[in-house]
Amino acid sequence: MTMGTDPFHFSTEIRVRLPETDAMGVVFHGNYFTYLEVGRVDYLLNLGLTEGNRPIRDFDNVVVSAHLDFRAPARLHDVLKIEVRVAEIGTASIRFVFRIRNRRTNVLIAEGHTVHCAITEDYQPMPVPTSFRETIDRFEQRTGH
Repeated sequence: MTMGTDPFHFSTEIRVRLPETDAMGVVFHGNYFTYLEVGRVDYLLNLGLTEGNRPIRDFDNVVVSAHLDFRAPARLHDVLKIEVRVAEIGTASIRFVFRIRNRRTNVLIAEGHTVHCAITEDYQPMPVPTSFRETIDRFEQRTGH
């Protein structure tokens, strides 16, 4: 399943390090979820939505779903471009979509998404704050939300 043709307005980069590779010399599949987290936090940092060690300043969140399709291998020292966008914000959820490409060759390495639920201090779902929605919608160039 491809992630559609909606534009990505943000990307960050990461260089593949030796401990991220497996016996075949390619990135171990589990490490891609770390790359998604790097992309997500850099996206939020870029928008001024972080604070201290909190990836989102105004509320806590937990990952409730994570999906990734692998298209091509990445190897030691490859520089990967991680493209990130927020595809939708529900009542209490945020869906981040990712595309990972080899920066040099532009080959699609992996694509997928994570869904995060905004939570209260006692881990109950809570509405995503309006200010967060507005910041994301402005950046993603969405209107009418």
